[in-house]
Amino acid sequence: MNAEGERDVVIVGAGVAGVSCALECFDIQLDTLVFEADARAGGQLAEIPHSVRNVAAGRFEDGSALRDALEGSAAILGPRLRLADPVTRVDLTERWVEVGGTRVHARALVLATGTSRQELPAAADGAFGGDVTYQLESRPEQFVGRDVVVIGGGDSATLDALELARAGSAVKLVHRSGALTARDDIVEQVRREPRIDDLAGWELESLRGGERLEEVVLRRDDGQRLPVEAGGLVVKIARVPRTELFRGQLDLDRRGAIVVDRDLLTSCAGVMAAGDVVADAYPRVAAALGQGALAARSVLRYLQGRS
Repeated sequence: MNAEGERDVVIVGAGVAGVSCALECFDIQLDTLVFEADARAGGQLAEIPHSVRNVAAGRFEDGSALRDALEGSAAILGPRLRLADPVTRVDLTERWVEVGGTRVHARALVLATGTSRQELPAAADGAFGGDVTYQLESRPEQFVGRDVVVIGGGDSATLDALELARAGSAVKLVHRSGALTARDDIVEQVRREPRIDDLAGWELESLRGGERLEEVVLRRDDGQRLPVEAGGLVVKIARVPRTELFRGQLDLDRRGAIVVDRDLLTSCAGVMAAGDVVADAYPRVAAALGQGALAARSVLRYLQGRS
């Protein structure tokens, strides 16, 4: 096993939080190294198809434009930012990571691995000629006036259901829980919309059709099945924290997100976490930017023996 010299801080993940943390660590002159599995920094920014207007630094046409800006800021990191270099093993207690057969030790670690989109086994994105989608924003015109099933009960799912209903679609809003989990004001709008049928306690079983989607089959826990005619399926379910490498080494919540205190310290000494991978994270770019900087402050305090 090859080994590199010990760094002040190693950051796992170069999404918004990871890059923000790295820039702050670089600015305060810590010996910093960032590992990112993807070929580009920015994490899930590229998955945002709409304009980004809630970042005080400017307005961006979409997530890809924001990613370009983030990469421009990250250029100052130079070789400290290692793209297409996935971490394959970690030991949080000993504070090392393995990358490409090399073990890198750090005085402090920051976990900023973000989340990944869940895909339902029965609903491949783009199936049936694009009638199945996880991003309504990318093709809203395809579903205008058609019967559509929306899977999910949170803000994203209910807002999509309202948009479809207002465009003339009859919508079945399907979710496993007994009640919608979206904001109260959105739930009230859903209840007032006659084109939306709220189907609580159901989940997707299978899809039927030829070249295009024709039917969605739902099921309940008691085994009851419900076939629904539909020309479109929109899936908006919760994302999954990327914490597979860390399981059993620190405290996670029941979703698998990393539990931290107000300073983003985890249950493992010398290990911080930031961004969407954190329990109860607010999934916004601005929040991730702030948490990245806060994690850097906690790293500095830890290295100075103040935490």
